[in-house]
Amino acid sequence: MNRKHLMRSLLSILFVLLTANGLCQTITDQKFIDLSNDSSSVSIPFYGGLNGYYAYRIPTIIKTKTTLVVFAEGRKNSTSDFGDIDLVYRRSLDKGRTWEPLQVLHDLDTLAVQNPVPIYVAKENKIVLLFNTTSLSEHDILNKEYGLKNERKAFLTSSSDDGKTWDIPKDITRQVKRKTWRWHALGPVHGIQLQYGRFAGRLVAPVAISIEKGNTAYCMALVYSDDQGTNWKIGAVDENISDAVRANETTISELNDGRIYVNTRDHKGGSAEKNRGETLSIDGGLTFEKPIVESDKFPSPIVQSALLSYNDRVFFSTPSSYDKRENLIIMVSHDHTETWLPFYKVHNGFSAYSDMVQLDENTLGVIYETDEYKKIRFRSIVLE
Repeated sequence: MNRKHLMRSLLSILFVLLTANGLCQTITDQKFIDLSNDSSSVSIPFYGGLNGYYAYRIPTIIKTKTTLVVFAEGRKNSTSDFGDIDLVYRRSLDKGRTWEPLQVLHDLDTLAVQNPVPIYVAKENKIVLLFNTTSLSEHDILNKEYGLKNERKAFLTSSSDDGKTWDIPKDITRQVKRKTWRWHALGPVHGIQLQYGRFAGRLVAPVAISIEKGNTAYCMALVYSDDQGTNWKIGAVDENISDAVRANETTISELNDGRIYVNTRDHKGGSAEKNRGETLSIDGGLTFEKPIVESDKFPSPIVQSALLSYNDRVFFSTPSSYDKRENLIIMVSHDHTETWLPFYKVHNGFSAYSDMVQLDENTLGVIYETDEYKKIRFRSIVLE
């Protein structure tokens, strides 16, 4: 057994022992490689006041052959989830050290453009981007009567020149949203293109939905495309509102055996120390292998988190306090998401939504909200 595999085995044994003693519920900073005080590999692509926006939220990131493209919601007047919100982006040609000027991708005057979900189509070096628009707040969508003309809508655009230009957005609402669904929020995190098995090439993205009136009917679904993003279909759907998991914002990752691992925010459904739900799909996102179950593997609050498959490992980024959005960490799994180990502490203090990207064979990039939603930082990490 070489040194690398010996260390993995020892870490796995340590994790099992900690779990058996209940100590996994109180993960401490000492178990991480602490990067939080190192600012040498950090840049700030979005910050309050940039180009007249009060704040930026909901970051997500994708990499083409030559370019990093980071997306966010540019919120004109406040940090509120509803109001005058534009879909904006910036590009980097040097792996996130510097960023080109801010660009507005979609603006609907005073309405909200939200939930960017980029997917990289490797063979064509193309970015496919899904997003939502809305004229109503989340509260109104969940609780009031309205017609289909005022439902949350889903759109598709793409870029074949590394994000320099974008196609005119196309309305795909009826392809990815049933008329009976009230809430409909794509991502918000990158989607994936499957690499293994009979569904290789398929694009898959997660979506948060609600299936009846009221504030507690949150569920989730997967949507997919078999023609590089031109047309979309609804795949696996979680419609169970009697279980412990109120599935909401979801992140997905393909394992190297072809299964899709699904990790979802539990929106006030489970216990105080089980704020995530998990399941798998073994048929390319068409169905779930098993119902979503609540998990205590992750020291997360109720928040969006992110997954990234990286060779034979899977990474998971999340704040690390059960009741606060703070202290962003990255965890790692070496066994197809069965167990998770603490890996890096990325940020000390307030930190919320995040996303990750593979920069090269040895470098990971993570983008995340900080400073009470007033800054979005990007950090590159040379992997141990």
